[in-house]
Amino acid sequence: MTFKVNRPLSILLMILASFSITPTNALDIPNTMEYQGTKLTLNGHGPRVKMFMKVYENSLYLQSSNSNAEEIMSDDAPMAIRIDVTSSLVTVDAMKNALNEGLEKSTGNNIAPIQKEVDQLTSTFNSDVSNGDYYEFIYLPDAGTNVLKNSEYIDTIPGIEFKKAFFGIWISENPIQKNLKKAMLGG
Repeated sequence: MTFKVNRPLSILLMILASFSITPTNALDIPNTMEYQGTKLTLNGHGPRVKMFMKVYENSLYLQSSNSNAEEIMSDDAPMAIRIDVTSSLVTVDAMKNALNEGLEKSTGNNIAPIQKEVDQLTSTFNSDVSNGDYYEFIYLPDAGTNVLKNSEYIDTIPGIEFKKAFFGIWISENPIQKNLKKAMLGG
């Protein structure tokens, strides 16, 4: 018996098979994070998937477990988001565009009050992004959101309103991916 596979489908399958997808358990997602004397614990994590491809693993770190997204977003307490890049499809421009779109969505298309901070965030993405890179966005009260790439400090973006919008990309009422929100909240 012979099977016929149409040519476009076989080409698509070959292309998808050529991408290296790192299984979640192969990533070294730390259970804790310490920054400037503040210790945070992994609350939850999950993959960000676009067009059936896992592009990064996203992790939420808090001082103590919490599954209440609104409380986490509005809390003026230390917390962090870590993004582990798992695909060569992620580029500097793709990161900038995705974060800007996420911030627009998180703020209900009212980004104007934090535009200066958004511009500052965009300027922190000034070097190539590679599979295996990771970014940490660590919020500390009275300082702001510290941006690090592969544990190297880049900048601090001030303000709790920016922090709320930034964390809202993943855990707001209108997140970029609902099952990722659930995973980050420990569900």
